[in-house]
Amino acid sequence: MGIKQNLPQRRRGTERNICVALLFSVSLCLCGKAFAEDRYSLLGNLKDDFTYVASSPARMDRKSTAITLGIIATGAFIYTQDEKIRDFFQSHQKSSSMDGLSDIAEKFGNGVYELPFLALYGGGGYLIENEKMQDTSLLSFESFLVANTIGTAAKIGIGRPRPYTEEGSGSYKPFSTDSDHTSMPSGHTISAFSIASVFADEYDDKPMVGVTAYGLASMVAFQRVYDDKHWASDVFAGAVLGTVVGKSVVYLHKNKKMENVQIIPVSVPSEGYYGVTAVVRF
Repeated sequence: MGIKQNLPQRRRGTERNICVALLFSVSLCLCGKAFAEDRYSLLGNLKDDFTYVASSPARMDRKSTAITLGIIATGAFIYTQDEKIRDFFQSHQKSSSMDGLSDIAEKFGNGVYELPFLALYGGGGYLIENEKMQDTSLLSFESFLVANTIGTAAKIGIGRPRPYTEEGSGSYKPFSTDSDHTSMPSGHTISAFSIASVFADEYDDKPMVGVTAYGLASMVAFQRVYDDKHWASDVFAGAVLGTVVGKSVVYLHKNKKMENVQIIPVSVPSEGYYGVTAVVRF
């Protein structure tokens, strides 16, 4: 009996070890060529990413402030409905088809599966010399690391119990590292949206990529509530955090590229020639 009780804990420990190993291997796979060419610094980029995300409030204008207040209000409303939403999901469980879909959806928010996908995607881009695929993979990896670092700190600091503990949505145990009390925000949802938002923004010229990416991420959020692992407000917070970080990483990356390009006006009046030229710094 004791062995059976220890199995879930051992399985979680094994998954954590696999995830750590994959983080290391993926960083090597994705960054090896970039480091060799002296055009990419993972640590430097992560430092810039954290700084940019942390300083975001200082750059807020009226529009972004209004959006932020709207998001906070929406999150607050969902928070008040957590118990009702949980009761609804629990009363509509369980069918074999939904259970199967839930098992599949969970993998889209699990780093054990997400990181190999990014490695394959970036590796494929390297083999066919597609810089867009390589950049998207690298930025997704950065977004994953930044968002989950912030999310993990928030989880421990907030200490909200998971629904299945039956402690209630308003109970908290701050600074707890116990998995049962790290419900807010949802880590799976953070991971899914941190990657989905990068793909959506990098391929904004292909709407179906964004629809597919956000659709899969939303399935993860649904699964976490359906399986009673998180409250609805947990997955909402995770989706917001993952999306904000992902979009910030892409925006910062695009700005860096623009900083390396200088547009210079050129004119030769005697010959009636007027135009511009671009100087690119490598």
